[in-house]
Amino acid sequence: MRALSDFLWHERDVLELLLHRLESERALLETGRTARVPLASREVDTALEALDIAELARASEAVGATSVLGLGPDATLATIAQRAPAPWGEIFDQHRTALRELLGGITALTGVRAGTSQDDDLTAIPAAELTHEDPADAAVELQLQEIGRKAATARGRVLRQGLLDFLA
Repeated sequence: MRALSDFLWHERDVLELLLHRLESERALLETGRTARVPLASREVDTALEALDIAELARASEAVGATSVLGLGPDATLATIAQRAPAPWGEIFDQHRTALRELLGGITALTGVRAGTSQDDDLTAIPAAELTHEDPADAAVELQLQEIGRKAATARGRVLRQGLLDFLA
């Protein structure tokens, strides 16, 4: 149980870093400071690679914990928390809550809903629906959407389905 908790702490750290890097990238785009956007994008990509590695390690450790608890290898963290002895059940519930909050922040920032195809979610808001009174603001918003769509497509799926299923 301790090993799984340690991996969950690591995954939380990686998601926190990813969220920070996405926020930094977004801030650069929104302020028009585009000279540093390529660097920020590389940092996001590095954080995504770290997340992939963390997910694999967590998935492996979760299988070990589920076998000890007599659960199937696809058990969710909620199921593990219900079956785990004290104090681990409460600790896993706290991890689950924190991880879901981080994923919510990432989802809100990237504009991609968890568990859906990014192609479905990357439709632009029509210019007529933008609420900016200044046409320049509306143009910037459309440019940000386009950059965001291209970045999300290039990166592939930000939130992997295995993590989403584990936290369901």
